Amino acid sequence: MSSGGALAIFVKTPELSPVKTRLAASIGQEMANQFYELSLTATFAVAKSLEVKTPSLQIYWAVAEPEGLDADRWGSFPALLQGAGGLGSRLNSIYQELLKKHDYVCFIGADSPHLYVEELRSGVLQTARNLGKKFVLGETLDGGFYFFGGSIPLPASTWQGVDYSTSQTGNQLKSRLSALGNVALLKNNFDVDTVNDLRRISEISESNGSLLPEQIELIRWSRLLK
Repeated sequence: MSSGGALAIFVKTPELSPVKTRLAASIGQEMANQFYELSLTATFAVAKSLEVKTPSLQIYWAVAEPEGLDADRWGSFPALLQGAGGLGSRLNSIYQELLKKHDYVCFIGADSPHLYVEELRSGVLQTARNLGKKFVLGETLDGGFYFFGGSIPLPASTWQGVDYSTSQTGNQLKSRLSALGNVALLKNNFDVDTVNDLRRISEISESNGSLLPEQIELIRWSRLLK
């Protein structure tokens, strides 16, 4: 096993799969694609900054499509295939694969591009400090989760027994993790699934010194939709 941890960013390849379909229902697929591209750019910038601040952390793209693994856009970090099946099966697959090589594993998606570097780093460091003892979970306002961190093997049923994309997703995962260890909670945040979530992005103040330029660009773009 290598030293240090892993952060996997779960993504789709826009050229190969529809992205942000719930958001597209309100603003159209073209605009939803624009959001996702800006979101990927901002998430990458946050991840690169995190990489500099946390040298022992290896960052990966967890890519949905086999055909997308070799896409030029993923060249900055190693790309892993999420695998087949529903989201629970894919989360399980990546967790098992990375836990064989790293002391701990963290997950995020590309749909919370507003997360400050230090917020994300806090979750990573909490996971690193509690090896074998505790899970770390960041829940979203709509009942999902935006961050997971763990360091002990999990049965596939932990992931596969959760109903994803519902208001109970975070609670169900937290309950299953709690049966195996303590769960430390990060501050609630949000991810962008709907136009109301996009409005939350537009309301973030640009004057916040924790924002990266790529995040500010996304905030400004979101205001054009009003």
